[in-house]
Amino acid sequence: SAGRYDFGVFVDWAQMGDVSRDAAPGKTEYKDLKELKLHARTGQWARNHSQRALVYRQLIKALPCRAVTADAAVYRDIVGNASSKRNPANFPLPEFVDGAAVPLYCLKPESLGSVHAVISCVAGEFPDVSHCPALPAVVSLLMHWSADESQCFEAAGRLLACNEPGRRMLDQTFLAYQSSCMTFGDLAHKYCPAAHKLIVAAATDVLEVYADWQRWVLGDLPFAHAARVMDVFLVEGYKVLYRIALAILKFYRKHKAAGATPRQQDSAGVKADIQVFVRGIGGSVSPDKLLEKAFSIRLFSRKEITLLQLANEKSLQQRGITVRQKRYAHDHVETLLLTTEHVCGAFLSTDWEERKRGGNKLSYFGTGECFVFRMKPEMERYEWVVIKHPELANSTPAGSEQPDEGANGTSDANANSHSLPVETPPTSTTDSAHLSPFLAARHFHLNVRNTSMFMAGSVDSIIIGGGGEGNALYIDSELNHGRTGRCTTFDNPPLCTESFQIALLEVWGFQDAMAT
Repeated sequence: SAGRYDFGVFVDWAQMGDVSRDAAPGKTEYKDLKELKLHARTGQWARNHSQRALVYRQLIKALPCRAVTADAAVYRDIVGNASSKRNPANFPLPEFVDGAAVPLYCLKPESLGSVHAVISCVAGEFPDVSHCPALPAVVSLLMHWSADESQCFEAAGRLLACNEPGRRMLDQTFLAYQSSCMTFGDLAHKYCPAAHKLIVAAATDVLEVYADWQRWVLGDLPFAHAARVMDVFLVEGYKVLYRIALAILKFYRKHKAAGATPRQQDSAGVKADIQVFVRGIGGSVSPDKLLEKAFSIRLFSRKEITLLQLANEKSLQQRGITVRQKRYAHDHVETLLLTTEHVCGAFLSTDWEERKRGGNKLSYFGTGECFVFRMKPEMERYEWVVIKHPELANSTPAGSEQPDEGANGTSDANANSHSLPVETPPTSTTDSAHLSPFLAARHFHLNVRNTSMFMAGSVDSIIIGGGGEGNALYIDSELNHGRTGRCTTFDNPPLCTESFQIALLEVWGFQDAMAT
């Protein structure tokens, strides 16, 4: 014990290995941030339970929080500090944990009721929290270094109430959580391309797999690893969780590379496979090795990650996805357009309702997730040119781009000589010229000359892609005739015979899984 506190009352010490319960705490207060980061990253507190508990108290106490934040005294008044075993059934978990179970880690089985009691009180005292699947794991971990339930409650409450500008500790809304899943997917694509390709090849729904990224870190990791994550998380913040999850993905890919080539399967199967790997990661990856890999990734700055998160939130808001519910009146629908005779088509990321925003004026809309494809003579996919050539995103000053003009002074947007100005990007406080090219490529309607002409439509035609010699696809109002040509947006060759008659046109709609 340390002073008058016993920080191990909830712990099953038979599972704690070489962690000392009785050693003197040693250094627990830091004035040098570099030394604090070094000690957190190198596991300085890993074998001294009291030292880690007291360091955590100092770190959490130092978090700037809302003026009125429920503390240990509030918990004691409402729930009391149990001196005997609590029944978890008396404290059902709130809906906002989204079905997440409480991982016991190295707690005594009878401590489960205490974790439930703390989470239940959090639900009552923090009504603004509407979605926080990570909370059961966080409270369970904090309970290891708490002298009583009220201390654990106060620590969890301060993590939720942290109000330092630009810093958050835990996602507390469905919008923030869902955008974090999208952000993780973006980071995986950028920093773990081989692992990302593995997930794309193995799973039918990549986003569904990445929706578990927080659970890998806070829930599935063994206690020794999760405790080391908490060390750096409390010192360096939310960005650390991305680092750890990316490192897990890299190690998972290495693990799978040693086996047979994965076949595409239901996403639930891939999620389960990753969960099994993470839970057993201690057999091949030590906590030191995990953190070493995590901090070897040259990640975006915190500012860029924040901007990426905000861009993802804005994308979700524009699609009406802000809370988890059964169904929306106007679901976001992505479409697959396919001319079956010539076997070519396009994937279109934006609802066609967007075409009405320009009134009677034909104008482009869509995002960099659009792509065109052909199946003959062999399968080829042509994605947004900026993804492969991100330097195009900064080819002209932000906000100054104009459509290319032909010799007659009209926009040379397509072969039909329609004057199609590129849609102005939504007003944003971010400056796309200072964002990473990958961020810009996914989320901003960049009017970089003719490289962002994704889709347009009216009673006269359907147009996919623009710039260059024409459109990737042009379909007339009768849906009888079409044309294809080289276009700047997708940097594609003609997808089939340049002028063709449509024998059959298929349109597939995909309701966004996040809206159900």
